[in-house]
Amino acid sequence: MKALVSAALLLLCIVGYSESTRAQGEVQVKPVDAYISGFGGYSFPFKTDVTVGGFTAAQDVEFENSPSFGGKVGLWVTAPRKTLGIDIGTEVDVTHFDPDPTLNATYFGVNLMARLPMGVEPELPNGRWFPYIGVGGGAQWLNFKGSGLKDSNTVPAFQGLGGVKVFLTNHLAAFAEGKFTHASHSLRFQGFFTTVDFTVNAIHGVGGLSLHF
Repeated sequence: MKALVSAALLLLCIVGYSESTRAQGEVQVKPVDAYISGFGGYSFPFKTDVTVGGFTAAQDVEFENSPSFGGKVGLWVTAPRKTLGIDIGTEVDVTHFDPDPTLNATYFGVNLMARLPMGVEPELPNGRWFPYIGVGGGAQWLNFKGSGLKDSNTVPAFQGLGGVKVFLTNHLAAFAEGKFTHASHSLRFQGFFTTVDFTVNAIHGVGGLSLHF
């Protein structure tokens, strides 16, 4: 009897291992995971110093919190997962916000990304959810209009970000993201012979949906 029970247990283990191996074999990871996203949230700009003609005119000037919204187009490459355990990606990001009633700003740039796939299964071979981080650069366009004055300029800008994305279906995912943008602007108003310089640093807390292909 003991021999029969032992044989049965061994058979169950073999069958269980076979089923597990077969399930893993059915997980076909897509080599490229492309997506398009839309998001919205809020922007929280830092205080800044304002200089006029190279001299400090005001310190710790407060900007205002405002809605922040935009979109992304990007793709992930899953080949590094075999050796590094992560996917590598890139995306184009466009983010708009209004750091002041007289100012509106639009950041546009390219991010390099890394994500850690979690909950990988046959139905969701790229993972059910994943945390991700990224860093990138591009440009920020800023427009000033107020008190009878107006000007705009575009300058180099930087962005760092991190977030979590969860797949609701095979092709639709929701995400929450925090990011930091930085740009230093210089405005020259008509009739003035000097510039007004200041830095716009802001944290954006946003959420949105992504359509994956």
